[in-house]
Amino acid sequence: ERAARHYYADADGAVGAALVRALGADGAAAAPLMRFLDYDACGALPPHVDLARTFSGRRSTHTFLLYLNDCAGGETALLETLRGACLAAVAPRRGRLLVFPHDRPHEGRPTGGKKLLLRGELYLPPSACA
Repeated sequence: ERAARHYYADADGAVGAALVRALGADGAAAAPLMRFLDYDACGALPPHVDLARTFSGRRSTHTFLLYLNDCAGGETALLETLRGACLAAVAPRRGRLLVFPHDRPHEGRPTGGKKLLLRGELYLPPSACA
């Protein structure tokens, strides 16, 4: 089951600037349109890859997930391929920031309760990804 989506416009850039500071990546930028994802118990998302978006003349390269609450289950599993092995499973913990390339297959495992996160796109220059 998919999550309810609520769009957030980071009009003054404060959230994006805080994310970029947390990453410590020179030249990084966050897209100003973000989404709150609100999963109910047993909410999940099948394996997929994310699409890039263009903002401020740049094409995004990475997805960020900022978990806003602790949740039993509901791990974000980074996969080798869309049908491949799990490389890592990241548990939703309040304040945890997960950043990964758009083309990294991943899935949202079933939650054991409510899961809330802020999701958006980042541009990370190649030098920041080395």
